[in-house]
Amino acid sequence: MASRNFGFMERYDQRVSRLADQAERYVYTDPESCLFKLRLMVETMARTLIELQAPQLVDSDLSTMLRALERSQLLSRKHADQMHAIRRDGNSAVHGDPTPSPTAMRRLHDAHRLSGWYCRTVKRGAKVELHAFEPPPRAKDSLKNKAQWAKGEALETSIEEQRRRTREALLLFGEDEDIDAIAGTLIEELRGWDDIAIAAGEPLIDAEFVALVMAMDIEKLLEHPRFGVPSQEAHAQAEAQFDLVRGELEAKEAAYRTQRRNLAQDQAEDA
Repeated sequence: MASRNFGFMERYDQRVSRLADQAERYVYTDPESCLFKLRLMVETMARTLIELQAPQLVDSDLSTMLRALERSQLLSRKHADQMHAIRRDGNSAVHGDPTPSPTAMRRLHDAHRLSGWYCRTVKRGAKVELHAFEPPPRAKDSLKNKAQWAKGEALETSIEEQRRRTREALLLFGEDEDIDAIAGTLIEELRGWDDIAIAAGEPLIDAEFVALVMAMDIEKLLEHPRFGVPSQEAHAQAEAQFDLVRGELEAKEAAYRTQRRNLAQDQAEDA
């Protein structure tokens, strides 16, 4: 029987459609397998897109491919967040972390949000009508199971909010802000300060440099013609900056996994 949520994908990418369908079937009975299938689904999507955008990265790990797609602007921040969430939770499942069903359901919903965008991207001009997500039906729950599910939902909401705040704290601009316009305004304002600096006999404030710092990520900034850093070196410096914040993020993700593991174990004991 075709999936209500993902059956439409069959005509655009049969393998991705099949993985999504399998994940949907496992969401209650085997949440770890559900997340494993969803991670494989996202990796298949990313590899297909990277072949169109940057084929030299086709053999890279999933995190590298997603970051490359986001930098190229083929992948929006919202879709990148959804794919990274599936990647992280899928990795946890692959490494044996018990997973509560509400986690698997959240990631299944993320996969559904991604599905329409993906089909429109790989088949340009396709008119894909994405229907509202329908959670697969499940057996009638006891009051204890309902309470455990509600606890899992509350935990997932908390984790997603913490991830969102962390992500936004690392960004200079919001999703819908016009970076070019803001950068232009900053340049004009800083040029005004340059005039004041000149009158005071002080060194110039480099307006263009400051605007670039605020408008670009580190790698793009270093590769800018004004600075002329070779791509390989720029990439290395950007990676070094990325590593500085990765430790803190990994510590937070480890705490999330512990909370989920405890909840999944409580559910297993009550079953």
